[in-house]
Amino acid sequence: MFGFRGPTDVRSARSLYEPRDLLRAYEDHATREVRPDSGDVLIRIPLRDGTDLEVTIVGARPEWTESRVRALCTSLTDVDRRMRRVLGDAFVIGWIELDAADHGTIDYWEVGVNSEYAVDIVWTGDGWAVDRQAGR
Repeated sequence: MFGFRGPTDVRSARSLYEPRDLLRAYEDHATREVRPDSGDVLIRIPLRDGTDLEVTIVGARPEWTESRVRALCTSLTDVDRRMRRVLGDAFVIGWIELDAADHGTIDYWEVGVNSEYAVDIVWTGDGWAVDRQAGR
């Protein structure tokens, strides 16, 4: 996976994924890098704390990539809120991978500890949500 430069201060991580701010950062300031060997796309969305949210699109397809990333920006705060109730506030998003138009993974990392927790997310038709099997 790509290098992680996510939030390290748990307190600042709570408000980093506000839909309006995240969508604006994606639209106006995100960078994209296409991996020539795989065609995967790495999108780096700058966050208010100076870090980047890294989203990898595996086998990116033009017909769904843009709409799914925009929807991720608007639904990530709800997904993150749910997972923080399950995992606790010591965990922050390390990276996100969308591997299909209807499935992805958010990898949560525990701040200051070598611990991570992968969470499946699914496309609901108008946004992303935690897979029902996760976050119970």
